[in-house]
Parts: sequence; structure tokens; C-alpha cells
Amino acid sequence: MAVLTARLFRGYFGGSWLGRITKNGEFQREVVFNWPVAFDVHSAIGPEEGLKAPPGSGFYDDTRKVYIAGWHQDVKRWSMSWFNEFGGYGNTQWTSQERVNGKTVIYGFCTECKQESDDPTNHIVLCEILDKDHFKYSIRSFRKGLVEIEARRIRTAERLKSLMKQQDDAIELFTDILK
Repeated sequence: MAVLTARLFRGYFGGSWLGRITKNGEFQREVVFNWPVAFDVHSAIGPEEGLKAPPGSGFYDDTRKVYIAGWHQDVKRWSMSWFNEFGGYGNTQWTSQERVNGKTVIYGFCTECKQESDDPTNHIVLCEILDKDHFKYSIRSFRKGLVEIEARRIRTAERLKSLMKQQDDAIELFTDILK
């Protein structure tokens, strides 16, 4: 297996993605993921729509979950943590990668707790990078079964950065008007 690198995550996942979620083969919903350019002014965590993301590295989606992501050099893993409005949390750690039939496949594990009173659930996770604009993310566990997200890029990282800058400018203009 090839060594996992931070460059893979920083270079590939930037931008906006439309994901189609299925559970055990049955369609659940669609979700939009926004992953700003790593280490730029807008990357890090993103709260709900309309709020500005602080500096750092990470991404956010439209389910009101907050994600923080980054490279752990000591264990050579890309780690993602998230929190939701119900007191739930989770952590995914990507541990290795390899090329299978011309596709990059990333392997890892995940622990999540849907809400504050739940017991944590452990999952096996896999991400297949199908091409520059498509990936398939799979979560498998005894409790959850098989959840898959097939995603396609709907906006490049540069375009997402431009849109977020426009939002910032509009917020600053509105703030100036209120003064």
C-alpha cells in the first residue's frame, strides 16, 4: 500500500460537491459539501449557511454539521472531526491508500455518536477517487449497514473561494451601512 499523503486531500477535495446518499442501496437524500482551499482565509470549520468560516483547514456541509480536518504528521493520517446541533460528534481517520484498477482508494475508520446520549458506533470507511470530479465514499458497520455517498464536483475550489469572498464583501458592506 502506498503511503498516505496530505497532498492528496489538499489537492483533490477542494471545491463544492453534490453527494447522493444511499443506505443499503436505498436513496436517502442529497447533500452539498463545501471544502474551501486548504489553509486559505475561508478554510477550516463552517457553521451553518450564512456564517463566515474561521481560518484553518476543513469543510462544511448543508446539514448544519461543523467539520474540522487536517493532517496528523506524527501518525501520517488525515483526520476529520465533526459536531452537530444534537450534541453528537464523530471522528474519521484516513490511514492508507492504494491504486486499484486505475483508481485511488483511501482506507480508514470512523467513530461517531449521533447525539449526546448515544453510544459511539465504529465504522470502516473507504473512498474511491473515480476521476478528477467524482468520488464514492462508503461507510460500513454492523449497526448502520452500508451507507454510500456518490459525489460529483459542482464548483472548483477557486470558484468556491470567489463566492465566499463575495459573501464576505457583502457582509462587510452591510455592516458598514449599519454603523
